[in-house]
Amino acid sequence: MKGRISAIQSLGTVDGPGLRTVIFAAHCPLRCAYCHNPETWAENGEEYEAEDIAKKVLRFKPYIRNGGVTFSGGEPLVQAKFFSSLADILKSEGLHIALDTSGNVAGEDVDELTEKIDMALLDIKFTTEEEYRTYTGGSLRKTLDYLGKLHALGKRVWIRQVIAQGLTDSEENITRLARLIAPFESVIDRVELLPFRKLCLEKYEQLGIPFPLAAVPETDEATIARLSALLAQERSKAV
Repeated sequence: MKGRISAIQSLGTVDGPGLRTVIFAAHCPLRCAYCHNPETWAENGEEYEAEDIAKKVLRFKPYIRNGGVTFSGGEPLVQAKFFSSLADILKSEGLHIALDTSGNVAGEDVDELTEKIDMALLDIKFTTEEEYRTYTGGSLRKTLDYLGKLHALGKRVWIRQVIAQGLTDSEENITRLARLIAPFESVIDRVELLPFRKLCLEKYEQLGIPFPLAAVPETDEATIARLSALLAQERSKAV
């Protein structure tokens, strides 16, 4: 089984619990206004057999055995059949598998992969359908449907949302986020509010693509702290 891979990060610390190898899939159906990896939008990338990627990952097994492997992107669900094959190999080696996804892809191959992962890092990019479509081209409903699937399977979940000024930094947005995830709290281990950053500007320039949020300032830590406190307060009301 072959797949297209944009990059492999040997040792990462922010894409799931512990020290992890992160595999970035090529291709994504979304066009998020704040995307940090525009190089993964296309279906180019380098083609690999699942066994070849596994061999690369297993070189790091002594370092990641207490962490694991994260399938990221791009959108790994676009290549669900490939990642399902890869998951089979890695899990046979006792490695923990996390899936970093928007949940905006569905189908039998997606269901099969979802059953094999240990946890998901699910991006709830916006909290209204209109904003989601405007700023990503995708669907909030699809994300929530996927969260429902994870909940039904008892998969552990980390929820993530990027906080950008004028887009997701309002208290109303945070309150909506808390309400959206409330029915699924039993499987949610963490909710991360991530500050908007512009480290990706050079990538956009190299690709000749305008960055939609070039004029938006980066999010400061005080904003993240304030909204995180509000989120914790709102989530406690659902318990």
